[in-house]
Amino acid sequence: MKKQQGSVLIITVVVLFAATMISLYAMRGTIIQDKMTANINNKVITTNTAEDGATQFLNWFGGRFKTGGSGWPSSEQSTVWQGKITDNLMPYTNPENGVDADNVQNGRYYWINPKSTIAGCSTVETNPCWDNDNHQVTVQITGNLIKGTGKDIKVLGESIYQVKLAAPNALRLPDLPAALTLAGNVASGKYEANSNNFAIDGKNKLAIATMNSDSNASVIEAIKATNSGNGNGNGNGNGGGKNKESDYTGGSECPSSGACVKNANLGLWGDANEVMKLVKSIVPSYPTPPSTPIPNVTYIQGDVSKIPACTGIIIIKGDVTDGKTDCGEIRGIVLILGGLYHIQGGGNTVINGALYVANIEADGAGYKFGDTQFTVNGGGNMEIKYNSELMNTGTGTGTGLGYTSGISVLSWNEVNPENIE
Repeated sequence: MKKQQGSVLIITVVVLFAATMISLYAMRGTIIQDKMTANINNKVITTNTAEDGATQFLNWFGGRFKTGGSGWPSSEQSTVWQGKITDNLMPYTNPENGVDADNVQNGRYYWINPKSTIAGCSTVETNPCWDNDNHQVTVQITGNLIKGTGKDIKVLGESIYQVKLAAPNALRLPDLPAALTLAGNVASGKYEANSNNFAIDGKNKLAIATMNSDSNASVIEAIKATNSGNGNGNGNGNGGGKNKESDYTGGSECPSSGACVKNANLGLWGDANEVMKLVKSIVPSYPTPPSTPIPNVTYIQGDVSKIPACTGIIIIKGDVTDGKTDCGEIRGIVLILGGLYHIQGGGNTVINGALYVANIEADGAGYKFGDTQFTVNGGGNMEIKYNSELMNTGTGTGTGLGYTSGISVLSWNEVNPENIE
């Protein structure tokens, strides 16, 4: 009987121990779940806070372009957005250093860190980043969940939104299909690029786009005919070398080997009447030059020896007969409507944007394409790099032509704080 009582005691202790361990494990799981729930809740709060701040900046920026507004900021860019939430402006105090209670809403606080470095901005530690040439601004807004105010503040979570906005009257063009687009017919011998340091990089697009099979064959034939000499590809010639197929790079539509050149559907850019409709929406006085300057647009009537501007939309109703430039880099879109682009010797021309060459002729009440010619000879040292900053990325169908009537949201996305420099 005593042995049985001892056994019962041992079994009871084991059962109690097991029950205790199960209870502790269950409590541990509950604590972990509570922490996970709290972290998720904090993330939702900080994300919403950052987005609220982005919306606040959008409203403030848009308000500047309403009747009576101050318009595009110029000399005051570094301070114009600074203030308190209650003043419909954006605070810029790091919450870790303590913030004004007027800027905290139920533990939620959004702010702009002026020392953040935005990728692509010409100046480091500049936030917002103002692009005066294209009237665009990129800004990073931080959303925090905080506890307390003043020096006793504790930051519980953080999220960051990056927003890119374009001001009204910021010109946006339909996407060009390639870094170099040749509209119309490119006959045999009308494309030639015998030059050291010659390269065309279509990035995610084609290097060269033509509009028919004959033109495409002419370009490919010319590239293969000059596939010799000392050119190293990607614009790294060694003096006197001719360009190679590897100088024509681009995106996923490119062949696995050879030059990234394709007979493609040019969309609007393959319709002479639609191109002229677009040009006239930009330059209402076309073909006569405008009496007053058009923001971000340079228009020239007649043949020129060089591209006459360094930024923006550059439209030439004529031929470019030399192609040299005074710019270290042309950052924009060049539309040559005379049908001829030619560089002869030492051009050192870099176009960071896109180049469109077409011979557009009157055809009764409308327009048609004539022959197109592109030649780079004798050490032109030329490079064309696709850049969609002035384009309606992803459209390419003619939507959104001309000038925007209000501010445009070009991008709106959350970024990982670990990727912020």
